[in-house]
Amino acid sequence: MRNKRLDILRCVAVVMVTAHHTNIYPLATKMGWVGVDFFFVLSGFLISGLLYSEYKKRRTIGVGRFLIRRGLKIYPSFYFFLLVSLVAQLALTKSKVPLRPYLYEILFIQNYHFGVWFHTWSLAVEEHFYIAVALLLLALARFTRHRENPFQVIPWIFVFVAITCLLLRILTIEFVPAASFRTPLVMNATHCRIDGLFFGVFLGYLYHFRPEVISNLLSSARNRIGIAVLTVALLSTCYFFTRDDHFLLAFGLTFLYLGFGGLLILTLETKDILSGASALLAERVGLVCAFVGMYSYSIYLWHFMLILAGRIFLEKFGHIYLPALVRFIAYLLGSIVLGIFFARLIEFPVLRFRDRIFPGGTQSPVSPDPSLAPLASVG
Repeated sequence: MRNKRLDILRCVAVVMVTAHHTNIYPLATKMGWVGVDFFFVLSGFLISGLLYSEYKKRRTIGVGRFLIRRGLKIYPSFYFFLLVSLVAQLALTKSKVPLRPYLYEILFIQNYHFGVWFHTWSLAVEEHFYIAVALLLLALARFTRHRENPFQVIPWIFVFVAITCLLLRILTIEFVPAASFRTPLVMNATHCRIDGLFFGVFLGYLYHFRPEVISNLLSSARNRIGIAVLTVALLSTCYFFTRDDHFLLAFGLTFLYLGFGGLLILTLETKDILSGASALLAERVGLVCAFVGMYSYSIYLWHFMLILAGRIFLEKFGHIYLPALVRFIAYLLGSIVLGIFFARLIEFPVLRFRDRIFPGGTQSPVSPDPSLAPLASVG
């Protein structure tokens, strides 16, 4: 069975990003972009969890099968999305369509070279991460003497990655003076952003190999409250600082993934907070959110196209200006419906085919379906 709590977190993240891109309500526009940082932590946790679980079962890691399964999860939906984008661009523009941006997208280097869409850069970061983490864990599994737990060095690797990415962000801020280039480079470049994903890898290591650390950390209500307060404080960075602020670009991004890591652990481990009618209501709302979270990848892929189409055909051509709340709800619900449609049309059938031809190495205790790694970002 799927882990509904993680699906709920996916729903929260993709709604945040979609709300940001609607550019209707200032607070959502200012803060919604951090949904991508949430996805990074979740993805690092889930993807590493699949590899950790495979090692615990087989005492090895099948990198080839892992990358093939990742590719069949990501590429068919993404390349179909690019095909639709190209057809739409050819139909709407009278000028020649440049193909180089599409090449950047196809090769997943759109986080270093501007591609077709502003919101697909995190897909490139994720692709680079998949390769890096699979090779890293394979190397540790093969060349470390401790066979029961060859990943003991993961906490130190995370510290190294975190410090390196932070220093690279600071150096970028220092030597790229123009904000129009500095902010996208810091926000989008793999070498500046992969620390959030590796924090998820670190949390996954604790979850799978050192669960007593998490249990002790959350052993008392006082500790859980303290972590919750610290999580809110860390995540408030996006409220008090803008995306172009030097502090946010350097230290703020670190604060965000630390805060989302705290939220992830609290969500997984904290139970029975509510009771009675409030618990029943929360359960029903959670079921709806979990359903939406299952489709987060396809929702994210298509949401920006829907928002752009709405602005072009309603406002520019139709001169129809709906109230802000109506537009906001329409864009959110429309993105969800469109994402579900294309997930059922392309993503899920390919995944069923994939699972028949390339079955997973094992099932993760956290997320049984290996296709659940979230992918979303914000431009």
